[in-house]
Amino acid sequence: MTKLIDWEKIRESDKSVFDKMFDYYYQPLCSFVYCYVKDRQVVEDIVIDCFAKIWEDRLSLKIRSSLQNYLVTIVKNSAISYLRKNQLQFTNFDTVINSIPDEVSDPLQDCGILNKLYQSINKLPEQRRKILKMAAFEEKSYAEIAEELNISINTVKTQMSRSYKFLKVELGVTHKTIHFLLFM
Repeated sequence: MTKLIDWEKIRESDKSVFDKMFDYYYQPLCSFVYCYVKDRQVVEDIVIDCFAKIWEDRLSLKIRSSLQNYLVTIVKNSAISYLRKNQLQFTNFDTVINSIPDEVSDPLQDCGILNKLYQSINKLPEQRRKILKMAAFEEKSYAEIAEELNISINTVKTQMSRSYKFLKVELGVTHKTIHFLLFM
C-alpha cells in the first residue's frame, strides 16, 4: 500500500492522496501510540496532530526512510514528548520511554494486519462488534458490558468467543495474536 501513496502528489497538495495515507495509517498508528499512552483521546490527538504537521510541512519535508518508518517515528516522538510533559502522572515513566523501540520493526512492520483487523471487525454483526469494541477499545469488563447492554455475562462471553473465531479465520492468525492486536 505504501507504494501506492505518491509523496510527490502530497507535496503538490493533492488532498485525496493525503487522505488515502491518513485512512491507511491512522488506526495502526493509534494502536502503536496506545501501547504507551493509555488515553484514547490523547492518542487520537497525538496522531491527528502529527498528520496535520505533515500536511503543513509537506513542501519542506524530506523523508529519508520509508513513509511507514517516518510516520511511526514522528508519532513515537510526539508520544515521548507528551509523556515527558506529563511525567508526574506516570509512575513508570522511564520504563515506558525505554520500551518504545528506536527501530520500528515490530509494532507496525505490517500495517496491513492492523488494517485487516479493523476491516474484519467492521464485518462483525452490530452487537458482536459493539461488545468486542467495548472490551478491547474501552477496556470494559464483561460484567460492565453486560450491565450496560442489559444482557447476560454469558451472552457477552459467547459473542466475544464468536468474534475471536471469526477474526481468527478472517486474518489467518492465532487466538493469541488476535488478543495481542486487540489489547496491546
